[in-house]
Amino acid sequence: MMEDQELSAEIYQLIAAGRKIAAIKLIRAETGLGLAEAKHLAEAIAGHGDSDTPPPPALKEEGGAGGILAIVVAVLLAYVVYVFFLGD
Repeated sequence: MMEDQELSAEIYQLIAAGRKIAAIKLIRAETGLGLAEAKHLAEAIAGHGDSDTPPPPALKEEGGAGGILAIVVAVLLAYVVYVFFLGD
């Protein structure tokens, strides 16, 4: 869905103010993450609150090139099986 991305300062402000639910909603809106992932990210940010600089979020893209590569390999394998076993 996405690679590393900066989160807005508003998310950090909401978490610092104790408004975790509002921060989770904003994380979901900015990143497209699901509820559980956004909650874990908000909790990770809140746990890192003793620093002056916000932590860099580690957001991973699901699927990505690895998923595409797996599909290409599967299609090639199916073609090889077809040509050798079912082809004339």
